[in-house]
Amino acid sequence: MTTPILAAVLEKPGSPLQFRELLLDDPEDNEVLIRTERVGLCHSDLHYLKGSLDISLPAVLGHEVAGIVERVGSAVTRIKTGDRVVATVTPSCGACRNCISGRPTQCERVDSMRERARPRLLSPDGSSVESLGGIGAFAEAFLVREASVAVVGSDLPPQVACLLGCCISTGVGAVIHGAKVGSEHTVAVIGCGGVGIAAIQGARLAGARRIIAIDAVPAKLELARNFGATDTVVSSPDPTETLSQVRSLLPQGVSHAIEAVGRSQTAELAFSLLSPTGIATILGLMPTGSELRIPADALVYGDRHLQGAYMGANRFLSDVDMFTDHYLNNRLDLDAMVTKELPFERINEGFEAMAEASTIRVVLNMTDR
Repeated sequence: MTTPILAAVLEKPGSPLQFRELLLDDPEDNEVLIRTERVGLCHSDLHYLKGSLDISLPAVLGHEVAGIVERVGSAVTRIKTGDRVVATVTPSCGACRNCISGRPTQCERVDSMRERARPRLLSPDGSSVESLGGIGAFAEAFLVREASVAVVGSDLPPQVACLLGCCISTGVGAVIHGAKVGSEHTVAVIGCGGVGIAAIQGARLAGARRIIAIDAVPAKLELARNFGATDTVVSSPDPTETLSQVRSLLPQGVSHAIEAVGRSQTAELAFSLLSPTGIATILGLMPTGSELRIPADALVYGDRHLQGAYMGANRFLSDVDMFTDHYLNNRLDLDAMVTKELPFERINEGFEAMAEASTIRVVLNMTDR
């Protein structure tokens, strides 16, 4: 038995998504079938859409999602039918070396956890369709392992709940878990899109004493101040000019730089902004083959650090509860991050809207049809 669904399918990089009727498989023993409520448009999806990151085609993208559990497999114990859940692309087994040491986004078994005996999605002709990150949320319903979802309360609206799956987990998680920012620290955030704004909010939650927002678009910097930035810098094509502006605010540099753009130049800029012993945390996904160049003397003599924090080094199942409490107690502003909500049929328009200066997150309403 399979479930017919409507999905937006990537058939060719650089081309609009195409709506297709697909067949969604039944849940295996440890899986849940979720009816999609809301899904956010992430720059990771845009990378695949443009072809700067590779994925087997045809494919259903989308991973920042909230929905209602419709069916559960026989071995599922933590999730029940009717639960509202959010999903993550980084399910953790809970038992490997990385999971038990508090690094679940580096789970050693993540690939095997996404494997299935049968294809998750099929075209009517019987050919298989890929699903991004083992989710594929640009569809009326999707199928994931129980380990990939966390339950959220009914008091968390679906249009903000979906943000917890990627944007908030990555941005806030990178500050709290990846960089471990504290009240004595100064932070520069490069890029004021969804993940960058989340990182600014994370730095505010962590009590950072100065938070410098950096972006090429002045309008985005005005938004950043609303979310907790204490200072703003309009970035220049010449990185030395941007560095000079930051040093005019903090002559020694910042103790933490968070890169949320996904370009070699901005990652290198993040490292250049550091004070001695500072840490640059790179979040943005970069095109395949990208490389970084950093000055060796600044690295060695200044004890500076350059690190990644894939998906914000989040701890998804416990983080969702933390984010929810901060939201319900008005310490984490999720509502203002949703700058546009569109029906599913306008998904391609939504990707175009991501280029607008006022856009933080575009969310698709999958129930408004």
